Amino acid sequence: MPKVLFVGDIHPDGHRLFDSRPEFERVLFKDPKPADLLEVIPEAEAIVLRKLHLGSETLAKAERLKMVSRHGVGYDNVDVDHLTRFGIPLLTVGDANAASVAEHAMMMILAAARRLPACMELVRTAEGGAGREEFLVARDEVGTMELANKSILIVGFGRVGRRLAKLASAFDMKVVVADPFVEPRLPESFGFRHVGGFEEAMEAVDCIVLCLPAKAGDAPLFGKSQFARMKKGALFVNVARGSLVDEGALADAVEQGHLLSAGTDVWHELPPGPDHRFMSLPNMIVTPHCAAHTDACLSRMAVISVQNVFDFFDGKAKRELCVNPEAINTVGI
Repeated sequence: MPKVLFVGDIHPDGHRLFDSRPEFERVLFKDPKPADLLEVIPEAEAIVLRKLHLGSETLAKAERLKMVSRHGVGYDNVDVDHLTRFGIPLLTVGDANAASVAEHAMMMILAAARRLPACMELVRTAEGGAGREEFLVARDEVGTMELANKSILIVGFGRVGRRLAKLASAFDMKVVVADPFVEPRLPESFGFRHVGGFEEAMEAVDCIVLCLPAKAGDAPLFGKSQFARMKKGALFVNVARGSLVDEGALADAVEQGHLLSAGTDVWHELPPGPDHRFMSLPNMIVTPHCAAHTDACLSRMAVISVQNVFDFFDGKAKRELCVNPEAINTVGI
């Protein structure tokens, strides 16, 4: 009976699927601590990972581990090199979260362009009667952007980036795609312009959105020099990973008015705390890494992450969902 360790709880649909295979044993930590993991990981043959970091020190104790199923698509919290060395595949949920994350990114673009927090604050704090003229003056000074015919640079043309490109195109935005790992003919087949590196287009576009993966330890992709090169009055949105952006440099660019507005769903540390600089900026759109947290998306991720476990032990693991297929020679991967 394979023992499957759930590091963090998942949607009930995933548990229902797991219950359909009684030959698998579930060990669930709804709110796991690192010490919990160290105590039980030696007996685990599979891990469904939603929370915590799975580093080499922890993995070294996983003597029976055969596979890891990531409840999500990012894996910067996993030591993939260690898994590969020991022949342990890491599988993700593929495009399960693409629709939700792309929609969240589009929501942030719209909210940033229309200065939603500032507009809401103006309405909530305005005085009636004699204060009407002051209110109208303040309203006209907010300054917002129309998206039609504006250009958007999407950095990363994976599953999320492709969906976002289609959404932005529906708003009549001119889509530019930066991804050196994508054949130019793919985005061009949709009518989108392709550039190899984001530096080629960043100075001319009206909006930049990050939709690319990150690796642990990588230096930020966007810092002071990159924000300085962006067009004055542009928008910036990050739905990828917090480590890709120098948060202080972004706060400076927004606070000093170089950027009209910005949005982020991802952070260096979560929760960021009330003293984080973003909290005092009325033209920052901030959300708690919840882009994929729609009920439908959580259900899909739970079901696929459990199905990945079943498929692996049945010899039918899907190669397209495997981060490191070179780790194993299992039939079907």
